[in-house]
Amino acid sequence: MRFVRSYGVGFVLLTLMTSASRTHAQQNPKLTTVNYGNIVITATNWPFLIAEQEGMFQKEGIDFKRVIGGNTTATTQALVAGSTDFAQMNLVNLLGANSAGADLIVVAGDATVPIYTLIVHPSIKSYADLKGKRLAVTGPTDPLNYVLARMLAANGLTPADYEMIGLGGAPQRLAAVQKGGVAGALGARRDWAQKNKSLVVRFLRAYVRACEFFYEPKNKEPVVRVLAERTKAEREEAEKTYALYMQTKKTIPRDGGVNVQGARRVAENWREFGLQKMPPPVDSIIDLSYLAEARK
Repeated sequence: MRFVRSYGVGFVLLTLMTSASRTHAQQNPKLTTVNYGNIVITATNWPFLIAEQEGMFQKEGIDFKRVIGGNTTATTQALVAGSTDFAQMNLVNLLGANSAGADLIVVAGDATVPIYTLIVHPSIKSYADLKGKRLAVTGPTDPLNYVLARMLAANGLTPADYEMIGLGGAPQRLAAVQKGGVAGALGARRDWAQKNKSLVVRFLRAYVRACEFFYEPKNKEPVVRVLAERTKAEREEAEKTYALYMQTKKTIPRDGGVNVQGARRVAENWREFGLQKMPPPVDSIIDLSYLAEARK
């Protein structure tokens, strides 16, 4: 049984300085290597898959390297440790990192309104059947936990009726469900961004162009192809996902923008998102000046 819902969750792409001097790609000394971290490759990474396929990063002098973290904790730690320069992360993790001493800022939006499906074991026939079960989530502070809790509450379940288990990205969670083990922002380090404005702007320029490329109907073939190839999905499933994204036109930001009101709402509900203490004012971590430059 599948319970399908669409929710708006603010995600951000964060970036952190690896070192004061940039490492140049061995393949081409004219390209600057950028290590980009994300949890797992899914449709929410579509603009980056497009930018890679269409050579948009190379046109900006960037040698794009992807680093798969597997879960929000590992991806965050890699970024903070400097193992990655950019990372796809949610706003909750950014706020949590800053509360712990980091100084990360949001420089653009990412998957603004992701579309999710609650996938359960075949033995589950209704929401009531989820009582006493374990539910697979990415991590303890993933914003989707808040969304899931609201969904379950709307169907008569309280937090005492289930247990959320952090298992990582979608493949790990799906595997756990199939085995019966469970029931079912772009940004930058503030000081680095200030010192490396050109690189941040170039990266965002490629990203924005990829978002625009996605929404051009004439580009459907390469857009669908890259998702099918990189996620190893069936062509039919990739086309269905494309149709859904084009129908809502909300998941991928057309211009890389940030839903500031949504970000404020997340910060205001910090306890419900699992944060241990009140985060700093959300407006203080959003700097869209780099995005504005990239759009010119």
